[in-house]
Amino acid sequence: MIDIIRETYEEFGFSPLETPALERAEVLLLKSESIRDEIYIFKDKSGREIGLRFDHTVPLARVIAQNPQIPLPFRRYAIGKVWRYDRPQSGRYREFVQADIDIVGSKDILSDAETVWAGVTALKRVGTPSFTLFFNSRRLIDGWGESVGLQGERLSEFVRSVDKWMKIGEDGVREELRKKGLEQYLDSFLELETSVEELPESNETLKMAKEELLAFKEYMDDMKIPSSFDPKMVRGLDYYTGVVFETYINDNPSLGSIGSGGRYDELIRLLSGRDVPATGYSIGVDRLFDILSPPRRRRVTQVFVASIAGKRYTLRILSLLREVGIPSESDVMARNLRKQLEYAHNLGIPLVIIAGPKEEQEEKVRIRHMDSGEEKEIAMEDMIGYLKAFLK
Repeated sequence: MIDIIRETYEEFGFSPLETPALERAEVLLLKSESIRDEIYIFKDKSGREIGLRFDHTVPLARVIAQNPQIPLPFRRYAIGKVWRYDRPQSGRYREFVQADIDIVGSKDILSDAETVWAGVTALKRVGTPSFTLFFNSRRLIDGWGESVGLQGERLSEFVRSVDKWMKIGEDGVREELRKKGLEQYLDSFLELETSVEELPESNETLKMAKEELLAFKEYMDDMKIPSSFDPKMVRGLDYYTGVVFETYINDNPSLGSIGSGGRYDELIRLLSGRDVPATGYSIGVDRLFDILSPPRRRRVTQVFVASIAGKRYTLRILSLLREVGIPSESDVMARNLRKQLEYAHNLGIPLVIIAGPKEEQEEKVRIRHMDSGEEKEIAMEDMIGYLKAFLK
């Protein structure tokens, strides 16, 4: 899966850039202290506050801030672990892998669409079931906040509650907003649930939001990406500034987003003082793997050599297999043939080579196809050609 995602990202012109797992806490908390509870933070031996990265975006922003000579636009990808202090549950882990792509240096909505295009293409290539990309704009939320007098930290609090809509539903969101003293704004906010073309333009921020959403929608249509505007999809992190998006499996949206991201034009400026726009898309590899993996996961091993002849004959067969790059293994526990076949079956290994004293004497092997149970006797000299033809 990771190889397919990596190859897709590179086809779209993205280059790899790895960043450290550890960052200074002040960098991770740059935009808002509100996410401190979600980050693993501790003190190092010098007494400095250090945190485990919670995504690949903030570390990228630091790299760009520290290296102003990097030619722009900079198209990078990163595939690696991130950590969030969260309650583990289905599809949600404390340590997990994200596969990110970002374009740094462009304000054009085309760059947002490009990252989505690459991400969605990777999702399709790994066999993801039918899905929809939901999109919105943080600028739309800011403009709506201006129109109702809700701004600053109170608007952020409102957004963090609405961000839980898919998880806790309308009743849960209303209850959380009631406790915060913000429930009275929800009905006005839900009036934004209309088509992009019908969104209000009562202030300049709303006008800009509508313009960027119309452009983004047009690109999604041109790229044939199944998408839907949803003002409730707000992305809770405070560093987003423009278009945001999340991708859900159509048949089971409760599994959570399998790919998400958005525009974060101010993050690099907070680190460097320079205005450097940026946007990105991230695939949640672990969650996607949970959705796609069959109940019995196939091993890397393609051929199991059942060892019932002398060990030297087994080793000779293994040597021939490994010389030509066929993933293989043999029994190392002195089990009988039945137990060795059970082992290969349980691990989903497709082929078993059976080599007993008779086969050794005749310079032959028996090849058993585990799915059908069919066996074929092959001369040792023809073994590699037969296996390559079957496994290609």
